[in-house]
Amino acid sequence: MKQKEKIVAFISIEFGLVILCTLPLFLLHAEPTSPLMLLTSIIFMFLPALTTLIVKRLTHDKGGLFLQLNIRKAWKQYLLAAFIPGVLEVIGVVLYFFIFPSHFDLSLTYAAQLLALNGQTVELPQLSLPLVIGIGMLLILAAPLVIVNHAAAFGEEIGWRGFLLPLLMDELGVRKAVLLNGVLWGIAHAPLVCFGLNYTGDYPGAPWTGILMMVLFATSIGIFLSYLTLKSRSIFPACIAHGAINAIREAPLFICLDTYNAILGPKPSGLIGMTGFLVLGAIILVKFMRCPEMQENC
Repeated sequence: MKQKEKIVAFISIEFGLVILCTLPLFLLHAEPTSPLMLLTSIIFMFLPALTTLIVKRLTHDKGGLFLQLNIRKAWKQYLLAAFIPGVLEVIGVVLYFFIFPSHFDLSLTYAAQLLALNGQTVELPQLSLPLVIGIGMLLILAAPLVIVNHAAAFGEEIGWRGFLLPLLMDELGVRKAVLLNGVLWGIAHAPLVCFGLNYTGDYPGAPWTGILMMVLFATSIGIFLSYLTLKSRSIFPACIAHGAINAIREAPLFICLDTYNAILGPKPSGLIGMTGFLVLGAIILVKFMRCPEMQENC
């Protein structure tokens, strides 16, 4: 089977599985914090892996999936994967609160409200700015240690970066392939965004603006994840980076009032919150994607 046919097969099956997986959310009018939403989100992350297995079986594809660890040769990419996501998220948080200082809250008001919604009444302490800075640094160091997130990320990375990306590169070249890969990945999240994934509350243009931001977010971090995969010839650095992003993406809400604008931040899925990822993505596209090694047939 030709590469184009494999690409069409992957996209068709993946989006078909996404529709089946998320259909109960629409039928049952699920809430963003409901157990059904949590379960669906977990299953969703393993759909690309299932899609890859189906397409490889149907097409008798014998190609690799970047499953080698390559730690000795790619130790730089592993280090970047572990700590760059946390640094970039902190940059976005700082920038958001610099622009919207009135949203910054050291009394954890919003966190107390979230606990109250779950029937828990807890008196939370007043934080200090040095303590928040210390916690931020600790989160950057701890993010790559949350192994369960890396395992879930593996389900997505093996499909989007391990299988589909090399196929797209054969047809489009590296830059267009990386961008299209990110766009498709973001669109696949659209049903979850409709039920509050990353973008909760009343925000202008919901859910369409949330979907648009999700596509932009997935594309920007997808460039970084693709770079890690192609440079290391392994999906495992991308799994670590992906898992690290997910591990601390909700943390900024603990120091933010509930008046925050989900489309803008402070989480990395907001336009301001993802600033670091956008800048890094642009640098990678301009500088690193010219490297001959990126253009090699995978």
